[in-house]
Amino acid sequence: MGSNRTIVWFRRDLRIENNPALAAARDGSVFPVFIWWPKEEGQFYPGRVSRWWLKQSLAHLDQSLKSLGAGLVLIKTDSTLAALLECINVIQTTKVVFNHLYGEV
Repeated sequence: MGSNRTIVWFRRDLRIENNPALAAARDGSVFPVFIWWPKEEGQFYPGRVSRWWLKQSLAHLDQSLKSLGAGLVLIKTDSTLAALLECINVIQTTKVVFNHLYGEV
């Protein structure tokens, strides 16, 4: 294992299989993070069922990541950028990886 510290920023793509961002983080320590800023959803703020689905999906992702040796860090914030920068500073990461978002919500 290398000395790299990589944050894998999970956004909408909550899978570990065939995940380009997770694959890019293989060299070194991996710190999976999910940041949720409710205002970022705008007019597409998820309803009760969608929030239930998100909670279940994040729990499943966390279990899957723990089987690989790294649990998911969940952050609810007022600023995605501020939360991500704080993670970078605290963990002293050498790299942040994430998957592209395609289209609108």
